[in-house]
Amino acid sequence: MGKIAGLVSAINFISFVDLKVGVIVFVAASILKDTVNRIGDQLDDGQPNRSLKG
Repeated sequence: MGKIAGLVSAINFISFVDLKVGVIVFVAASILKDTVNRIGDQLDDGQPNRSLKG
C-alpha cells in the first residue's frame, strides 16, 4: 500500500502531495518490506532464502 501511494504521488497524480513526499514514502515502504522479509526468513528457518510465505 505504501509503495502504491508513493508511486502515485511521485508521478504527480495527486496534485496536493509533494513529489519529495512520494519518493520518501516509496523508499521507506521498500526498505520496510525487505527488512520484514529478511527478519521473517531468519525466524522461519534461520536462512535468508525467501522461504517465508506470510
